[in-house]
Amino acid sequence: MRDWILFFHVLSVVVWLGGSIYVEALSAAARRDGDQAFRVAVLRRIGATGRRLFNPAGIATIVFGFWLVFISPGWEFEMIWIVVGIVMAVLAVVIDLFFTTPRVDEIEARADDEGEDAQTRLATLLREVVLAGHIRVALLFIGFVFMVFKP
Repeated sequence: MRDWILFFHVLSVVVWLGGSIYVEALSAAARRDGDQAFRVAVLRRIGATGRRLFNPAGIATIVFGFWLVFISPGWEFEMIWIVVGIVMAVLAVVIDLFFTTPRVDEIEARADDEGEDAQTRLATLLREVVLAGHIRVALLFIGFVFMVFKP
């Protein structure tokens, strides 16, 4: 049973971290393009994927991680690598659910708005979502390193 839980924990991490790195590459390409409509289209796609795939993968990572600690002999919640992994994963999920997702929703709602104020707000939202993505990848990478090397 433990092997299956570990498999699904690692699989969810792979989807979450790997997908986050891919999203970073997409965001960078959209940012370099300079076309606001293209950026919005990319962020819409990223938002849809986040809601359907990345947010559930992040939650699954945490659930399977807790389950592993409960059933693995010698693993305790006081171990630094477990604490860091949990904190980084929870922070990344919180950023996704409560910061990024609402901004992507607003981008989708405002995408067709015209006017200088609307375009300024849209540009601000785009920058915030991209920055949140950078932070998410950094948090996940730190957690990943601690999980692999178990200091």
